Amino acid sequence: MYPTRSTDFEDSNKVLPKKSKIVMLAKNDLFAECLTQAISARFHDQDIVSLSDADDLLDGNLIDVSLVMLYRLPAAAFPSIIRTIHEFHPKAAIGLMVQNADELDPSIAGFVDEGSVNGVLPLNLNLDLCLTAIDLLMKGGEHFPAALLRRPAPRGLAGGGLVAQKQASLEDIDLERKIDFGQDLLTMRETQILDLICVGMQNKIIADRLGLSENTVKVHVRNIYKKMNVRNRTEAAARYFRSDADHASLRTPSH
Repeated sequence: MYPTRSTDFEDSNKVLPKKSKIVMLAKNDLFAECLTQAISARFHDQDIVSLSDADDLLDGNLIDVSLVMLYRLPAAAFPSIIRTIHEFHPKAAIGLMVQNADELDPSIAGFVDEGSVNGVLPLNLNLDLCLTAIDLLMKGGEHFPAALLRRPAPRGLAGGGLVAQKQASLEDIDLERKIDFGQDLLTMRETQILDLICVGMQNKIIADRLGLSENTVKVHVRNIYKKMNVRNRTEAAARYFRSDADHASLRTPSH
């Protein structure tokens, strides 16, 4: 008698890890269909779910949602949709596809300013950049186009709302943030880019955020590495955070 091999049987009965899901909630059209296919091709580790009815978000079988993309939905339905996502899929990021970031419906813009939406992706974004932005949203990042960041602060929101505050944080960098790394001081633009590197943004997203070309961002990144005497983004972020901590300790009064 020879021992039988059960490897094939065992392999076929292995429990595969469950994939998290990207939900595309949109009115059916050619753009939504093409974007869904592109997302599916790019993110093999995610299940892509296409929905046209917001009530389907309540389906008990719809679990482990990492991102909900919203496209061509009536503005009047937004409050209910946002509440449903936050209640039933609290870990999911929310991305909004818009025709023009300069012409957001006021009711939708309010959700952006309140921080209820993690990213806004204009339809004129090229596909590669769009997919990179989606990847950023799933990793806990944010993406807001420069046109939206320059939008006047809405009335009734203290401090101009979340988006306005984000823009202020990029523009109002004091001299203490121009850190001396032993060589030259970083310029304000380099400090802006380093801030974005430290939250995980890739060059394409940084370029879109700051209204620069990707090549210009690459030049700034090389200069940052040289001034900081580091070899990559991880080392740059580690040294930056360490320097920030040193500055904070110097500013903290001793007791």
